[in-house]
Amino acid sequence: MTIFIIKIIACITMVLDHIKYVYAPSINFATLYLGRISFPLFAFLATEGYIHTSNKKKYFKRLLVFGIISQIPFMIFRTYVGEWLLLNIMFTIILGLISVLIFDKIENKFISVPLVIFTILCGNFLKVDYGSYGVLLIFILYLFKNKKILLTISYIGVIVLHYYLIGCLNMNYIFNIIFTIFPIIIILIYNGKQGKKIKYFYYWFYPVHMIIFDIIGYIF
Repeated sequence: MTIFIIKIIACITMVLDHIKYVYAPSINFATLYLGRISFPLFAFLATEGYIHTSNKKKYFKRLLVFGIISQIPFMIFRTYVGEWLLLNIMFTIILGLISVLIFDKIENKFISVPLVIFTILCGNFLKVDYGSYGVLLIFILYLFKNKKILLTISYIGVIVLHYYLIGCLNMNYIFNIIFTIFPIIIILIYNGKQGKKIKYFYYWFYPVHMIIFDIIGYIF
């Protein structure tokens, strides 16, 4: 499983996740649950980008630029969900990677660990998409990147805890948990290879697909 294939899966499942909000006839099992696969894969791709980039400053700058570009289409899209005062996923990724950078660069863990916790909590304070849960997931995917057993256990633990805290009391939530956990399989069989490079397609896909959905939502 290459980075290219993971990006394609992430983009397709994101489209499935989002289309149901703007086009009601599209609501079905696939759009309700396969979309849960998307965010964990984007979180993983962000950590891989951080690890392999030759210039972390430019990487953060690129995320910020596309976060700004995406914000208005994102806010318009979120009106269909009923909650538009959020920062889009690019800002979630930025916070997640800031927590990673802090952990990497500050050797004194009595300083770095509290700062990492603070950065994770900022996910809720700053109202980024997926909140502190999203930031924590990015950090976990990086922290245990070379320890598959710990990665799997911590990943599943974070997912289950997240859904428990928001009320895992029915079959809908159980299916959400199952399909949100599923990406760990894709992550574990990642072969470390890049595959075909589509870097800027991947960045532009996020705001452009929301603009298209904003138009569809307006029409229908």
